[in-house]
Amino acid sequence: MILRDVRAAVSAISQTGLLGVHPAQALAQLGTALAQHGPSLYTLAVWAARRQPEAVALVDDDGPTTYRELVARADAVAAQLPSQSRRIGLLGRNHLTFVVTLLACGRLGLDAVLLNITFSPEEVAAVCASQRLDVLVCDDAFVEGLSLESVPILPVSAFSGSAEQVPIRRQLSRGSISILTSGSTGTPKVVKRQTGGLALLPTVTALLQQLPLRAGAPTLLTLPLFHGHGLATLCVSLLMGAPLYVSSRGTPEAYWRCLVQENIEVLVLVPTVLHRLLNLPDISKLPALRAIICGSAPLPEALAERTQRAFGPVLYNLYGSSEAGLISLATPQTLLAAPGTVGRALPGVAVQLNGREVRVRSGLTPQQTWFDTGDLGTIGAAGLLFLSGRSDDLLVCGGENVYPEQLEARMTRLPDVLECAVVGVPDAEYGQCLHVFIVPSSDAVRLADLERDLARLLPRTLRPKHITLLAALPRNAVGKLMRARLLPE
Repeated sequence: MILRDVRAAVSAISQTGLLGVHPAQALAQLGTALAQHGPSLYTLAVWAARRQPEAVALVDDDGPTTYRELVARADAVAAQLPSQSRRIGLLGRNHLTFVVTLLACGRLGLDAVLLNITFSPEEVAAVCASQRLDVLVCDDAFVEGLSLESVPILPVSAFSGSAEQVPIRRQLSRGSISILTSGSTGTPKVVKRQTGGLALLPTVTALLQQLPLRAGAPTLLTLPLFHGHGLATLCVSLLMGAPLYVSSRGTPEAYWRCLVQENIEVLVLVPTVLHRLLNLPDISKLPALRAIICGSAPLPEALAERTQRAFGPVLYNLYGSSEAGLISLATPQTLLAAPGTVGRALPGVAVQLNGREVRVRSGLTPQQTWFDTGDLGTIGAAGLLFLSGRSDDLLVCGGENVYPEQLEARMTRLPDVLECAVVGVPDAEYGQCLHVFIVPSSDAVRLADLERDLARLLPRTLRPKHITLLAALPRNAVGKLMRARLLPE
């Protein structure tokens, strides 16, 4: 079984052009890197550096970094991390030092815990304590507001660029990377990932087979690297020897310039960023663009259809969770036929419904047991998975079940509605009634017009009793709706 999975993975990698004209030599180089450093992000960077040292690995706000420079910087950071540290916290935006610190942890076999930059100082302190961190590496901009009693803070500016004459301690273990769940429905949880594992080979192979990835293809990442989707993109980019474009404070306009000027082939984003890109003036088709990989939040049908019209059949909808990893993928052809689907379960992943709740079993779930995602969904005759919201978002109005995301998808088809969010509020007659928060498509939109259009669109049982206009909906760092912030105090 393992040998078959390895062969399939090698075949999929070969089809991307990654192994070049001398595949045996490239695989031998990978084997040497694995023998020296074990399975880690650092090993992928070393492999790329040996194949193409002067190729661009990363482009951040300060410019490009080659693979040779990337490995050298990672070695420099590894030499400068406190010698007794075993568990390293990382609190930073998307930039070179964040990446090389993560690689340095892999070089040394340390456990890295990625913190969300939107956390309050109290939340950062709580994570540092609960995870028993030995040191917190963070952006200089975050240092001033932090007060940690037992965890030393190491600002990224403290790292020098050279590891000359400084010995790098020996790797003691394989190490791990821990990410935090989005916390959009409650307190974030820490999810630990081992940096190796053959159980994920079928899923990785399926992605390489279904996504039009090419070795060295320029990739633009608009998500934070501390998020699971962003971390996965970094991993794939290192594997493919591709230049990864990131920014600490990206804007839709800056992303569009990057897409056009750098001939980006792979764009990784969330629906919110996709929505904002489509609302830019004078957008046009991008000849170099081969894949828009959207995930981490629900993709409305209307947005999927609009994207296909604007850019052609290049949209992929990726569904996953921090705990279970990648779950399913909808290809452009699937989305043309069923724009509301998240596709079929990836190889190595099993999906079943417990009532309407989605359950998953994969190489990342403990002992490959069933994991309750908290998502609600249905599975169609063709095996396509459709999500209808979160189980904790389900509303009951007058005895009727109301699924906010389904209702929001219908409302956003109105020309005056840019985006919206539905919550339930206490009601003496129905127990709960609907309150919709709407971001109008222009300043000219009137409340009376929205009330009229919603009355025409929706049956009486689904019409919101309250409508509030907002300039923007509350979202977290990866664009996921923070519905709880809209609820009454």
